[in-house]
Amino acid sequence: MGDYWRIVRKILCRRLSIRERLLLLLFISSLLSALVFAGLSFYGVTFVQKDIAEMGGQLSQEGAAYTQEYINKTSKETIADLARSKANFIDYELAHMEHDVTILADALTWIHKHPSNYLPAAVLDPYNGKVPPAAPCIIYSPEVRKRGIETVRQEVELAANITGTMVPMEKNYGYYSYSATYFGSKSGFLICSSVFVGDKYSPMSDDAAFSYDPCVRPWYQNAIKANRAVFSLPYLTILTAEHSDVEVISCSAPYYDAEGIAGVASLDIATKELRQYITNTAIGDKGINFIMNNDGKVIFSPVHEGVLAETDKQQDLRKCESAEFARAAYYMTNGESGVLPVELYGEKYMLAFAPLPTMKWSLGILVSQDELSSSLQESHNYFMGQMESFRDNLQRESLLLLQMAVLAFFIMVVIMIFTSKALSDRFVKPIKQMADGVREIASGNLDKKLDITTGDEIEHLAICFNSMTDELKAYIDNLSKATAEREKAAAELSVARNIQLGALPQDFLTDYPEFQINAAMDAAKGVGGDFYDFYMTDENHLVITIADVSGKGIPAALYMMRAKTTLKNMVLRAKNAADFADCMKMANKELCRENEEMMFVTAFMARLDLTTGELVYVNGGHNPPLVQADGKFCYLQQARKHMMLGINEDEMYEAHSLAMQPGDIIFLYTDGVTEAMNEAEELYSEERLQATLNRQTSKDVKEILAAVRQDVSTYAGDAEQSDDITMLGLKFCGSLDDV
Repeated sequence: MGDYWRIVRKILCRRLSIRERLLLLLFISSLLSALVFAGLSFYGVTFVQKDIAEMGGQLSQEGAAYTQEYINKTSKETIADLARSKANFIDYELAHMEHDVTILADALTWIHKHPSNYLPAAVLDPYNGKVPPAAPCIIYSPEVRKRGIETVRQEVELAANITGTMVPMEKNYGYYSYSATYFGSKSGFLICSSVFVGDKYSPMSDDAAFSYDPCVRPWYQNAIKANRAVFSLPYLTILTAEHSDVEVISCSAPYYDAEGIAGVASLDIATKELRQYITNTAIGDKGINFIMNNDGKVIFSPVHEGVLAETDKQQDLRKCESAEFARAAYYMTNGESGVLPVELYGEKYMLAFAPLPTMKWSLGILVSQDELSSSLQESHNYFMGQMESFRDNLQRESLLLLQMAVLAFFIMVVIMIFTSKALSDRFVKPIKQMADGVREIASGNLDKKLDITTGDEIEHLAICFNSMTDELKAYIDNLSKATAEREKAAAELSVARNIQLGALPQDFLTDYPEFQINAAMDAAKGVGGDFYDFYMTDENHLVITIADVSGKGIPAALYMMRAKTTLKNMVLRAKNAADFADCMKMANKELCRENEEMMFVTAFMARLDLTTGELVYVNGGHNPPLVQADGKFCYLQQARKHMMLGINEDEMYEAHSLAMQPGDIIFLYTDGVTEAMNEAEELYSEERLQATLNRQTSKDVKEILAAVRQDVSTYAGDAEQSDDITMLGLKFCGSLDDV
């Protein structure tokens, strides 16, 4: 060890030559310069990395806030546009109605002011016999009949010339459950063309119409008082007891003769379709649509309790306890449109409203703020994720820069001191430039572009940063469009599902003590292809149907509606039970026509005679039902299995009969029940269904269906439902004599 230090001291103490000193001086100077430059570079890189990270976080927060604000604004505009479009649609229908009434009144005015241009015309009198639906007929008030119809015969024969206009006008409203085109004379008679869809005769043929006096009715008096076209509030028809629950709206306008007002022309339509449209187009599970008049009274609403419930009492929403809702109601009664936040029924909503100018009413659309905020949170999370990815990329690029700095340090050792400053400036300047650009972008200027042309990784990072800002702007625009499209698709799918469910009967005929009936359907998707149906063909016969359409989703739902309508129409045409197999045969032929998509449907249809308990049934390729007799459920088998409907238009079907005793039950189902799978992909099976039914001690059909549905759900567990699940149960309690 001592020898080593002696050698070192000898070298250090040795006199150096000028060349060696110069080389040593240059080496030490270069080394010190390199160390100083390396230190400054390391400090600069660390400082810039920290500065960019801080500004990246700031950009993340401000960008996320900007995205949320932008989408929130877009959502409000979308809801407002939706309210205006729905209001315009409803107002168009009402304006069309007002236009037709005005045309009818103008035509009557022309006829009465130019009687010499017309010959006497005839019109049917229901007093002398039943009148076909939509055929114009005349009703004389009791006062006219008392003094003699000859006193108004000349006016009737003149006014009857308008019937050629009334009939085609009435047909324009044939898709409503009830419509009527009519006019009443001040002389006390009424000429009317009206129809309840499905009726064989005009409602004016009933005895109740023979005491009808048009001059005392509100639609007549309101038009006379206003001396212009006016609309009525919704009211119930009064002509027949059978249709006494049908709600209508009237539009009336006066017509004139040479002396002044000669009478009032009017048009009635049922409100059922309007109510369904208002209910079915609600947005989201908590959405509510309603219509209010200019006095603050709720005219149409699906809500049965609270401030939005329809009521016969005095009501003014401008005076409700919620100040926010009262202010919105004030704007609505003034015919304004807009979007306001309100709180109702303990829930926060966005209320979009738009006027119905024709009737001086207003449409309101309530959308839950919770459902709106879910899309905002999704965009916020995506934006923050992108910024986290950007910071990770920035850290990787910074690490690469540090590695380059170390390499530069070793290179600087062999490079002269005079190149140190140039190399340092070239190394640090673009990073500073990028940091300045990040600061400007973080302030909100997403159009800022970094112009760095170093030809190395820093330029690549700048290019990536510029690309990220472009993608960020495009993402914000695309996200807003995608959000609006998703909301529109969800609303349309909700409307489709509500329309489909509305087509299935929900009134389980509890007024009939001879039987119990209940049914349920759970669609695998938003809408499905299964359906059930039941209805009385007369007071002693009940028809039940269950069917399963091939496929899923919207196509299956459309074909399901066609199949349901076709089967019911064929049954209603049949005159006796012997025609039941022909009903299935004719329905099959109809469904085979224009079936380019090659869809088909399995169906089981039966008719129960409530007086004898005889069950006549036809099976079109459907699962065999189970029948309970003597306390046990057994499958109802038949020798020959028929083909499903919609495939072979020449297929023949056979009707079979079964004698049901009081207390017997028949259980109908679709293959979604027996083919339900658990997580191990094992089928529920027909055997388990039979065993489940046999375990039921309850004789109530509704409870039996609920027990089967619960057992299927328990068996399936968390497995996704792959098919529609539909069930229908019918219990024969006996004829009225037995009951």
